[in-house]
Amino acid sequence: MPYRFVLEVPVEAHQDAKIAVESHNDAQILIERTPRVLDPAGSFTELTIVCHTLNVVDSLYGWASAGNLLPDVYLTAHKGPRAKLGDFDAKAMRRLILGDQYWFENTVPRISHQLDAVMEGGARVADVPYGGRLATTAETTAVESTIDLGGFDNVAVNVRDIGHAEAFYRDFFGMHVSYRALRDGQHWKHLHADYDYNEGIRSGEIPELVRLQNGSVSLVLINVGGGKVLHEPRVAYISLNVPAETLNHLRGRALFKSFTIQEDSPRAFRFVDPFGIVWQVVTTSSE
Repeated sequence: MPYRFVLEVPVEAHQDAKIAVESHNDAQILIERTPRVLDPAGSFTELTIVCHTLNVVDSLYGWASAGNLLPDVYLTAHKGPRAKLGDFDAKAMRRLILGDQYWFENTVPRISHQLDAVMEGGARVADVPYGGRLATTAETTAVESTIDLGGFDNVAVNVRDIGHAEAFYRDFFGMHVSYRALRDGQHWKHLHADYDYNEGIRSGEIPELVRLQNGSVSLVLINVGGGKVLHEPRVAYISLNVPAETLNHLRGRALFKSFTIQEDSPRAFRFVDPFGIVWQVVTTSSE
């Protein structure tokens, strides 16, 4: 089936939601997971829906509207943010799903093509129209006895909800957005600095990459979409060297938010953030 999206409904209403979906011959529920605690308000059932047409979207709006559930039901397309039905009309949701079907490009065989340049984060593109770095093959040189790698460029993180992840890292680590970008054919398109995620749902323009910066530390968020099942991160942890004052500040924020703590000592603190990434914050300050 060509279309797939995730519907999140209150646990007590999920049976009625299933009836609304299965009333269409061209739609079915592929995966059902319950309960998932997504909001402080309560638990949700997550329904992964596949369909040949998007007529089921209109039925879901009709069902949710009749039951006064529009503020409590969420839809997540593969590379779209988690959007509340009550904030958008059915046409906007259809556009979000239609602009999101990544598998057509990735599954159609290419008879003949050359490898594209590799952009930070691993995305293959023909051109990068901004100041990002391209992965290129360096000329072969004699191996020196001293290796100077310099500072790391960025840490790339796969996230299911790029808007939520951006907001978290901006707030928690005090980062600013260097750019938001999405693929436009064989090129990358820079989104405006005042980009708004809610307006992006209406226009169908959802970032595929967001680069965040704070000093020499860069973080690239890769939008893998709500339909992606993420397992444990392959990186053991990401380590940051900070002043003692910053270490204590971040320790306090992580403890206040009840993050899982893996290490806590006067000079080192390691915790798991809401996206499953393990961060180690260390200080070499003598204070």
